[in-house]
Amino acid sequence: MRVALAQMDGKWPNLALAKLAAWHKSRGDSVEWFNPLDPAERTYAAKVFDGTPDDRYLPEDAALGGSGYDLTTRLPDEIEAVRPDWSLWPWWENDVGFSTRGCIRRCLFCNVREKDGDFRVAAEFGDLWGGRDTLILLDGNVTAAPIDHFRKLCDAATREGVILDFSQGLDARLLTDEHVVIIARSRLSRTIHMAFDHPRDEAAVRRATRMMQGAGVNTRGRLLFFVLIGFDTTPEEDLYRVDLLRSIDANPFVMRYGSDMYQVDFARWANRPQLFRACTFAEYQRGFATPQADGQLDMDAEDTPHE
Repeated sequence: MRVALAQMDGKWPNLALAKLAAWHKSRGDSVEWFNPLDPAERTYAAKVFDGTPDDRYLPEDAALGGSGYDLTTRLPDEIEAVRPDWSLWPWWENDVGFSTRGCIRRCLFCNVREKDGDFRVAAEFGDLWGGRDTLILLDGNVTAAPIDHFRKLCDAATREGVILDFSQGLDARLLTDEHVVIIARSRLSRTIHMAFDHPRDEAAVRRATRMMQGAGVNTRGRLLFFVLIGFDTTPEEDLYRVDLLRSIDANPFVMRYGSDMYQVDFARWANRPQLFRACTFAEYQRGFATPQADGQLDMDAEDTPHE
């Protein structure tokens, strides 16, 4: 059987599509990219964002999945357990997966709990690693896992010489001395992600930073905090949080909940380290950055997804 895949959005390979590719190939099926001029017997389409338009040429019987279509759609357990096949994305060099699913929290701005349910351990390192140099974990809140899971995950990666990237962030509110000791001896990605979603988390952010530094973790230029704006904070609170991060030598990555011009401008300033370190937000608004300087930076940086 010929199987076609359609990735509707996202800069990274779609994990569900990569697993579907592996599963169908194991059954002797051929797998290719969707081509409306040469329809396959079976078509899968996946998208992450609900604002992404559909391909108008998708067949009516295409199987649709991903949070952009329906938060309740699930891969069958048999397919979920398969290691992904990245061959349709030849430029991709990392392994990707979930060691845990769900979250212990019920943040109103987040759909992880609705999409993945209650928190649970889903896989160990050996289930996720396919032999590549870096394993990117998409866990919504890996810090909520039992410390033994976190330790085994990090220790196994270190033994294999693999870099772990906790791409969705460690929960500063849950970080313990045991976590930071493990982190200090592990091979983590250059950037260590956490979140600073509300001013009330200031004490946890400061404590987590001090703990890492006290454990010997090199934090200089490595800490990046996701900063939610436009949900339940004021512009003054947003500016306070990013200025605080500058004061502890950490970088912000602003996540816009809305699309008004204040949020767009704030994200464009804060998410460009060259600008963020060179000028204040007020100076940026007054035109501190020249068009040439601004043009050298990533114009899509403020739109990188964070779940």
